[in-house]
Amino acid sequence: MKLILLTVFGLCIFASSYAQTSDEEAQAMANLLGVQKKEAMAKLVAVSAKDSAAFWKIYDEYAKKNIATGKGRIKLYEQTVHAYGNMTSATADSLAMKYFANRQSQEKTLEEYYMKIKKATNANVAFQFYQAELYLLTQIRASIMQQIPTYGQVQLATKKQ
Repeated sequence: MKLILLTVFGLCIFASSYAQTSDEEAQAMANLLGVQKKEAMAKLVAVSAKDSAAFWKIYDEYAKKNIATGKGRIKLYEQTVHAYGNMTSATADSLAMKYFANRQSQEKTLEEYYMKIKKATNANVAFQFYQAELYLLTQIRASIMQQIPTYGQVQLATKKQ
């Protein structure tokens, strides 16, 4: 069920990446993803009644903080697709550096909130959060990347024509 929701969301991101995505559209996509991720997180993290309020309060903070990173990633996908028609070495390097920065920001936030959850609950709950978040991020990225050809694929297809 959650994989289907995430795949649908991924396809929505891909479809919208061919058009110029407005900040409002990116925000709406990030919000939709947030709701879907929270539902999936509830199925992946076993939180006791005693720790539930603290966990979900911190998780909501994490999700809110992570929206900017998600919107940035959506914009990067859009920039990448638009760059395919005129990719220079400088453009490729710039995109790669932006992807690295985006992922580092996301990893830093994930570690920060792992520590907050661990302090408020325990290491077991924090580890479940960490694993679940990595799982969901990996599923989302894979779904999106399966829909976007790599630059190498585009180059090979162009040479065959």
